Amino acid sequence: RRDVLVLTPWLAPIVWEGTFSRDILDAQYLQKNLLTGVVTFAVEKYCYVQFIEGFMSSANKFFLAGHPVNFYLFTDCPERISHLQMAPENQLFVIPVQDDPRWQDISRSRMDILSSYIQSQFQHEVDYLYSVDINVQLLAHIGVEIIDALVATISSWQVTPQQEDKASEIHPESQSATPEGQGDFHYTASFYGGSVAEVYKLARACSAGLVQDRENGIEGPWHHESHLNRYLLQHKPTRLLSPEYYWDTEL
Repeated sequence: RRDVLVLTPWLAPIVWEGTFSRDILDAQYLQKNLLTGVVTFAVEKYCYVQFIEGFMSSANKFFLAGHPVNFYLFTDCPERISHLQMAPENQLFVIPVQDDPRWQDISRSRMDILSSYIQSQFQHEVDYLYSVDINVQLLAHIGVEIIDALVATISSWQVTPQQEDKASEIHPESQSATPEGQGDFHYTASFYGGSVAEVYKLARACSAGLVQDRENGIEGPWHHESHLNRYLLQHKPTRLLSPEYYWDTEL
């Protein structure tokens, strides 16, 4: 494709529809005998059937279809989750978590929960791990073209005239603050991942930054997404997914 940017300045590919051969990538993935995991959180206002069934049914159908996937659903309402029919190659694990009084605290605690479970469980079960928001509904196939060491998704707001300078809204004393004039892309926290080892390093670093901000009385407007972007500025993703992979319906 010549109508879009397909390579970053640090030579990481940017994946758009039409820039890869899914058949070739599927064959390579199968040879490696890999297992991929997906983490999602259904807590507080998202602990409703329409979110849980909407995400799980679409992800079960479209996320790495034909390849085994472990879905890890963290929720503060496990009793509300009815039996979800999964594809034969997929598994669903429901993991109870404590609810938080404020959604900002839930956002903050995600990285801590993620790093803890990677260390205690996920690193022994999967090779790659992706975090996807529960209010997402997949509308088309998302395949092994997303597989790489450290993967980030470019925010759909970045490619529209309405894009705000999110970095400028971050408190300058925050651990997530980006130095003026720096920054590559704005990445969404709604879809990111990579190898278990790389996601662990990302989650642990973001969790530490969030804790330090909280101790200093700082609460950024974009919460863990700001810290994700700061981390990816210093640790360049090895593959970027185009905004096609997570398009904000407000646009």
